[in-house]
Amino acid sequence: MRVHGDKVIRRREGVSELKYYQDGREQLEQDFHYLCGYCGKDGSVLHQKFHLDHFVPKNLDKSREKDYYNLVLACPRCNLSKSDKWPTGDIMCSHNEEEGFVDPADSEFDEHLERNERGYVVAKTSVGNSMCNMLHLDIRRTDIYWKAAQLRIQLKKLEELFREGKLTEQQKDIYIETNIIFREYIDQAFIKGE
Repeated sequence: MRVHGDKVIRRREGVSELKYYQDGREQLEQDFHYLCGYCGKDGSVLHQKFHLDHFVPKNLDKSREKDYYNLVLACPRCNLSKSDKWPTGDIMCSHNEEEGFVDPADSEFDEHLERNERGYVVAKTSVGNSMCNMLHLDIRRTDIYWKAAQLRIQLKKLEELFREGKLTEQQKDIYIETNIIFREYIDQAFIKGE
């Protein structure tokens, strides 16, 4: 399964250089479906304000600091883990087939990382393994917020049926149980610092 599930992350076309890189936040949130580009965390589920990461670190290429196409919506954990890391040292080369990063808005991203059936982000290639290690995806509970996001989708469906007066007693019980599990996942994510 893809890290971002059924959401495809692509930056919109035609964005000129920004006055301040933070000016691109609203468009980036829309283009990234409010998902962390690296780990797929849904910021709306955890009510978390995401960072804007400079894919090519700004200390390596100041000319791209306000370039919308160099920005990645990232959860605080991924942004702080990535920081100024750039293993290749070459601003024109994000990875060398062994280590480095892949831009989450590039279709190549899915070749290197995936989400397993338990919800964890795992590597498919050496580059993916490098990303997992540098972003600490290999030791983080990426399953918790994935499962919380999936539960939220189910809760919304049940809520719609409830508002329409179409929930059976059994579905009401499922709604209550799902809500309890959802809150437990959210609490676990906060405890884990996610």
